[in-house]
Parts: sequence; C-alpha cells; structure tokens
Amino acid sequence: MRISSKFHSIAVAVIAAAGVSIASAAQLKEGVQTPPGEHEMALRRELAAARAELDVMQREARDASAHAQALAAKQAQILKEQQQIDEALETAQRVIEDFRAEAILWDREKAAGAHPSMEASQVAAKQALDEERHKVELLEQELTTARQTIDALKTGANLAAIEKSNAIKDRSVVETALKQAGEALELERERADSAARDLDIVRKERDASKQISAELSAALEKERERAIGLGRSLSAAREAIDIVKDKRRTAALERAPKSRTPLASTLSRSGAQPARKPGLPKKRKVKVKKSPHPVLPEPIALPAALLPTRPL
Repeated sequence: MRISSKFHSIAVAVIAAAGVSIASAAQLKEGVQTPPGEHEMALRRELAAARAELDVMQREARDASAHAQALAAKQAQILKEQQQIDEALETAQRVIEDFRAEAILWDREKAAGAHPSMEASQVAAKQALDEERHKVELLEQELTTARQTIDALKTGANLAAIEKSNAIKDRSVVETALKQAGEALELERERADSAARDLDIVRKERDASKQISAELSAALEKERERAIGLGRSLSAAREAIDIVKDKRRTAALERAPKSRTPLASTLSRSGAQPARKPGLPKKRKVKVKKSPHPVLPEPIALPAALLPTRPL
C-alpha cells in the first residue's frame, strides 16, 4: 500500500534522526576536555536539523491521519449508498412481484373465457402485459447491475477498511518512533547541556588556575626582590661589623700600657710606623657612625597558597 510505505519511510527517517543525534552526543562527550567550538556548533546544527525533520514527520503524520479519516468517511458514504441501493432493490422487487401478480391474474381472467366482443381489448391487454414483462426484464437487469455494483462497493469498502487498519497500525508505529526519537533528542539535549556546563566549569577552573599562577609568580618575584635587598643589607651589615671590629681593635691597641721598646719610642717620636710583616694586608681606618638601633631583617609575608596547612 502507498500509505503503509510512506509511514514506513517516516519511521525509518525518525530512527535515523535519533541515531544521528546519539552519535553527535557521543562525539560531544568525547570532546568535553577540548575547548568548545566545532563539536558544540555541530551538535547544535544536528539538533536543529533533527527538530526540523521531526516537524516535517509530524506534518506528514497529520496528513496521513487526515487521509485515514477521509477514507473512513468515504467508507461510511459507501455503506450509506449501499443501504440506499438495497432499499431501491427491495422496492424494485416488490414492483416486479406486483407486476407478476397482475400478469397471473390477467392470465386467469383470460383463461376463464372473456366475452368475444372483448378480443380487441384482450389484444391491447396482451400488449400491455408484454410491455410490463419487458419492464420487469429491464428491472431484473437493473437489479443484477445493482447487485454487481453493490458487490464492487463491498469489495472497495473492504479494501478501504484494510487500508484504514494498516494506516492506523502504521500511524501507531510512527507515533511510537516519534516518541522514542523525542525522548532520545531530549536525553541528548540534556547530555549536551551537561557537557556545556562541564566545559564552563573547566574554563572557570582554568581561568582560576591562571590567576593563581599569576599571583604566585608576582609573590615569588616580590620575595625574590626582598631576598636580594636583604642580601645587600646583610653584606652592608657585615662590612659595618668588620669596620667596628677594626675600630675596637685599634682602640684596644691605643689603651695598651705605654711600655714601649726604644725602637717603638723612636718610631713614635719620628712619626714612622713599625714595619709590617710581609703578606699582611694594610688596614684602613674608616669612621662609621654606629646605629643606635640594631638592624633587623624585615619579615616576609607569604601568600595564602604558600602558607603551611595543618593536617586534618
């Protein structure tokens, strides 16, 4: 049947659309870890195409339903016409029976011996009877034709009933396929939304990681600068300590007892310095103001990510 094949093609198309949507969702699930782009756009195009195809299939299903209703109405009209023809046949049969009864009655009257003067009227009655018989034959032919028409209408009605039954079955199959395709599309839509949410979460985590990395880099750079500054301060403090030690050593030598050797007295009076041992460095006297407050290293503020955590 044409309608049955049409419904079958619609069901196949619906199942194919559902399969395409499931395959698209599987591709999207595989590409969740990748940046959004082609997978998401392809899924949206597939969903839009599936919705459009479903709309077309629903329209075709409605058209098929309307066609089935039209067939049912046609079948009802055929049954009504059949009833009318049956009534007309019954009326024709009654007329034929009446004509036959009149013909029999007329033959009986003729056999009983009518008046000789009525021969002319008998001839006329015979002609009328022949005409009535001819009419009866015509009515019988019409009755046969009507019966053949009724048989043809019954055959058409049976075919229409079978076609309607097949259309109802195919419509049920299409509706089931449409329902399954709708459920599959809804499931794939939910999976696509879940995948999109997962992608958003991954993007946010990536952005947060980048921000934390930038903050850590800035904190490390700052601490590196502080360490360099502390190193410089430490070097300066060491130099100051060495100078102070030299001054203290010089002052201690000056406070020593003035029991000097004649050579030392002679050198002191002449202003000459005693001879130094070879290889010893020459000491320099540098005046450094001693700070009243000791130099303390500046505390380092670590970021929250680098602070030690207490074990649970």
